[in-house]
Order: sequence, then structure tokens, then C-alpha cells
Amino acid sequence: MNTELLGIYLNDHLAGAMAGTELARRISRTHPELRVLADDIEADRKELLDVMRSFGVEPRPHKAAIGWLTEKAGRLKFNGRVLGRSPLSDVLELETLRIGIEGKAAMWRTLQTLPGVDAERLDRLLRRAEGQAGVVDQHRLRLAPQAFNAPPISGVDVERTFTVASSPEGVVEYLRDFARAEQWDPGTVSCTRLDEGPVKVGARWHNVSAFFGRKAELVYELTRDDPDGLRFVGRNDTATSTDDISITPGSAPGTTRISYHAHVEFNGLAKLGAPVAKLALEKLGNDTEKNLIRVLGSVR
Repeated sequence: MNTELLGIYLNDHLAGAMAGTELARRISRTHPELRVLADDIEADRKELLDVMRSFGVEPRPHKAAIGWLTEKAGRLKFNGRVLGRSPLSDVLELETLRIGIEGKAAMWRTLQTLPGVDAERLDRLLRRAEGQAGVVDQHRLRLAPQAFNAPPISGVDVERTFTVASSPEGVVEYLRDFARAEQWDPGTVSCTRLDEGPVKVGARWHNVSAFFGRKAELVYELTRDDPDGLRFVGRNDTATSTDDISITPGSAPGTTRISYHAHVEFNGLAKLGAPVAKLALEKLGNDTEKNLIRVLGSVR
């Protein structure tokens, strides 16, 4: 057997396995129901390394690095949005993953033709690949109609998910009063209630924020208020800013998992500044996460 050619073949597939593992992990962050699939794909990569050792083939680190870089470069594809994810991103990523799984299955079939292989292991890996393909197809075909029927959306999105050492009820109570944004939003200079009475849906605040070295004034309104989350919508002539805050119990008692999603929709000529705004908002997102953890408690 020509082990040199076999080594080239298996290392090429190892690079693909690395790219597939990274892609599956990224997809599972958006779709937690696919975490088991991502774990299986990672397990397949480890199985491939073991199969390579059984043939006396050494993995070549630069090939694995190419696989990692290939997955990162794949994020630069066109998806109908200048910035952030679009509904089409899910479909394209799942189709890419599906192609990778088919390539992996083809490799297992090829190895079955070689003498001295562990036939039982390869049969098991081939069946697992076929099962993975079925799972991906199920999700891909479910998401495709949603993607192509999604309304056109433009703007900038920033998302952060983290856990704090406060109860969900305490987090909702604290964040419900948007005037407290002065304590946790690094961009807020001042935030003043415009109406009176208990804070509830319809409550409004005058917010002054520093952005790009300039001050921007928006009027925010509380449009959602329930135990699972809050939504604040701020408007001025230039932009509409929507802050969605999802609140769920953390894995430990007395903790809360916060998913913070900020969407800024620019109007008119202000849309031209969206790429720069994305960079600035990403930094603000990082600082907001740190401030909320500081105010609501760090989980140790």
C-alpha cells in the first residue's frame, strides 16, 4: 500500500473535518438543538485521527490549520446583508455542512475497500454520517421557506449572552427602569423618565448617548415587559434602536442568563455609516456585558 498517497488523502480529509467541526460548533450556537450533532462531528474528527494512527499516518498540523482557516474564510460569503447574519446564513451554512458530511461518508466508504481495516468501526461511522445528513436536511428544509420569505431588513445587530449572579425577577426589576441605563450602558450620558407612575409598557425616557464623539438624543419606549424579557425601542430622525433583553434562569440557583440583542436601523444617508457603526457597537456590546455583570453580580 502506498502510505504516502494514503497520508495525503487522509490529511486532506482531516482538514475538512476541522472545518466541519468549527462550522458545526458555530451553527449550534445559533441553533442549540444541533449541539448533539456538533458533538458527533467533533467525535468523528477524533475517530479519523485514530484511523490515521492505525494506518501509521501522521497528522500534518498545517493541514488542520488550513481547515480552520477555510471555515473562518467561509464566513465572508455573500448572504444578502452587508453586516451581520441574514436568514439566508442558516441555509447556506447547513448546505455547506451537508456537503462536508457527504464527503466524510465517501471517505469511510473508500477506506472500507482497503485491506486490514476495522470493518465494524467503518460501518458504524458510515451509519452515523448518514444519520447526520438526515438531521441537517431536516433543519435545512425547515428553515429554507422562512429564509426566502423573510422581509427585507437592514441595519446593524449586536448580540451578547452571559450569566449574572441575580435572580430572573431581580434582573427584570432592575432593567425595567431604563433610567438605570446610566449605570450599565457605556454610551448613555443621561436618561430621564418622561412620564410618571409605575414603569410598564408605554413608559418613555429621554436618552442622551455619546456616539462617534457626538451626542445623540432618542426617546425610548418600553414595548415589552414580561418575566421572560424586556424590549426598549428608541427613535429619532436618524435611527431607530431596539434593545431586546431575554431573561431565563441560569444553570445554578439564583443566577440568570441574559441574551442582549441590539438592532439599530439607520434612516436616509445615515445608512452609509453602518459599517463604521458596526465596529463601534461591537465595542459597546462588550462594555455593556461587562457593566451588567458588574452591576448584577459575577458568577464564580
